[in-house]
Amino acid sequence: MKTIHATIIILFSLISLGCNSQNKETYWRIETIYRADKKPFIGFTGVYMDEIIDYNFHFIKKNDTIQFDLPEKFQVNLKNFKSLRQMRLLDKDYYEMYDFEFSGDTFLIKFKDNATTSNSKNTIIEFKEITKEAYTKDIVEEIAHQKDITSKIAALKLDLEKHPQIVLNPTKKMPTKIDSLMANTGEEVLLRTPTGIQLRESGDLKNEVFGNIKIGTLKDHSLIYDVLHKGEDYGLKQLTLWLSTDSSAFSIDDFLAKKLNTYTFKREKNSVVGYDIGFDEKTNQAVINSFFTLKYIKSGDTHIFIYGNVDRSEMKNYPNAAEMNKILNFNYQLSENISLKNN
Repeated sequence: MKTIHATIIILFSLISLGCNSQNKETYWRIETIYRADKKPFIGFTGVYMDEIIDYNFHFIKKNDTIQFDLPEKFQVNLKNFKSLRQMRLLDKDYYEMYDFEFSGDTFLIKFKDNATTSNSKNTIIEFKEITKEAYTKDIVEEIAHQKDITSKIAALKLDLEKHPQIVLNPTKKMPTKIDSLMANTGEEVLLRTPTGIQLRESGDLKNEVFGNIKIGTLKDHSLIYDVLHKGEDYGLKQLTLWLSTDSSAFSIDDFLAKKLNTYTFKREKNSVVGYDIGFDEKTNQAVINSFFTLKYIKSGDTHIFIYGNVDRSEMKNYPNAAEMNKILNFNYQLSENISLKNN
C-alpha cells in the first residue's frame, strides 16, 4: 500500500513538473547581428543592421509563442514563424529568413541578406535569455526614454515654427523638354522635365516607402530613375523619381499624418517641403535628420514620387544647414519644374 501511495505521489510530481515546464516563461532581448562567416558588414548594410539593433527587441517566450514588448507589443507563433515581416520589419523584404533555433540561453534567427553585394549573405540575429528582473528594468527604462524622446521632438517642432532652419528660394520657371519613361508594366509615362537634366534608370541599391507603397531595387512593381544634372552632382542626396504600379492608393495627407516625426515647412497640394525629425542618442537631443522635398503625381496606373532627402549625416562639418539648404533648393527647383505632359 505504501509503495502504491509513493508511486502516485511521484507521478503527480512528474505531471506537475511537466506542466510547470510547459508554462514556464523565459525572457529575451536582442544581443547582436553578425554574418555567419564573421566577416564585417560593408557600407549601408552596416547602417541597416544597426537599425535592427536599435529597435531593441525584447520578448517573453511561453510554449510556442513569443510575445514582444519592444519595440511594440505583438506576438509570433513559432509554429508559423517564417519571415522577418512577422517581426514588423516591413520594409526589409530583401531579408529572406530560412531558420531559427533556441539553444541554451541563446535564440538565433537566420536570414539571407539579398540586398548586399557581399559574397557573405547568411546573417544571424542573436538574442540572449535574461532574468525577469532585468527584463522588467529594461522595459521601464525604455518607456521612460521614449517619453523623453517624444517630449524633446515636440519641443523641437515648436522651435522650428519660431525659428525655421529651411530657407526656401522662390521657384523659377525653367525651359522644359518631354521625357518618356517606362513603368515596370511597360506603361509609358510622359513628363515635362527641365532641359538641363537627364533621367536614367538607377543602378544603385535604393529603397523607399510611401505609405503602403514600397519602391526599391528588389521590389515588385518598381522602377527608379536618377536625376542627372549637367552642372551639379549631389549623389545620393540628389532628386530621384520613384515609379510604382502598386495597386495601393496613395494620399499625401495620410502619408504626412502617419509620419509622426515629419514636420512640414511648405505645402502646396501634392508638393511638400519639410524636415524629418530624429533623436541623437549621443547628445540626447532631438535633431533635424534631414531636409526633404516630395512631389506626388499619377499617370494612368503609375504612381510617381519625385523625392529628394538631404541627410545631415552626409554633410561636411556635420551638421551643415547652409549646404543642406543649398541642395534642398536645387532639388525643389527641379521638382517644381517636373510635371505630366498633359498638365
